[in-house]
Amino acid sequence: MAPSLPHDPHDPRPIAVLGLGRFGQRIATQLARGGQAVIACDREAGVVERIAPGVAQAIIIDVTDEAALKARGVHKAKAAVVAIGEDFEAAVLATVIMQQLGVPRVIARARSGTTARVLRRVGASDVVLAEDEAADRWAARLLGPGVLNQIEFHEGHSIVEFAAPAQWVGRSLAELNVRQKHHLHVVAVKRQDPAAKGGVRIAVLPPAEPLAATDVLIVMGQDEHLKALAKLSGLSGLAGLAGLADARS
Repeated sequence: MAPSLPHDPHDPRPIAVLGLGRFGQRIATQLARGGQAVIACDREAGVVERIAPGVAQAIIIDVTDEAALKARGVHKAKAAVVAIGEDFEAAVLATVIMQQLGVPRVIARARSGTTARVLRRVGASDVVLAEDEAADRWAARLLGPGVLNQIEFHEGHSIVEFAAPAQWVGRSLAELNVRQKHHLHVVAVKRQDPAAKGGVRIAVLPPAEPLAATDVLIVMGQDEHLKALAKLSGLSGLAGLAGLADARS
């Protein structure tokens, strides 16, 4: 399960990202775009300079130097992401240092199950196996072409995006009665809108408004209910989730 990062608009403390490879840059940028203050740290001046305009603070620093990290205030972060991929020793040291500095939550990137276990033992609150999580998402898409995205937000529970099934088009959410019939919640709908940024808007539809053929539904619920809906309704968009659930069991 992918860990969630703390984002409390009333908590001004930043999130530190240690290591600015592709993964580190991506997570730092996405956090900053979401309104989170980010301290981005790496020893390579070039990568720090490139990311600096988009984050609250960018520091050229050895992330295994405890004294230097404390001197720059990294220990005041509410969470730290140790995003070092290739240098396992540095990842372990950075994880230990963040834990020793009292950072409340330390999320570390791992390359394998073995390295994940080691990182947990030395103090990581959560471990990200980025390749595994990407593989799971693509497996779901390939098994069910209508599945556009799947996020496991708690064990056994997921948020799934899928194209509106043909048999649902023209019918309203009230008529479909997804919550009562299938124990699932349609959180929102992505709908094409030329006036919106990117040509798509996310909307909470009125219960009586019919679905359009180009709508993408964002559905939340237990995996077993998503799987049951796939089998009962023959929805191609959820068949991938059912197949993936079968493969995992």
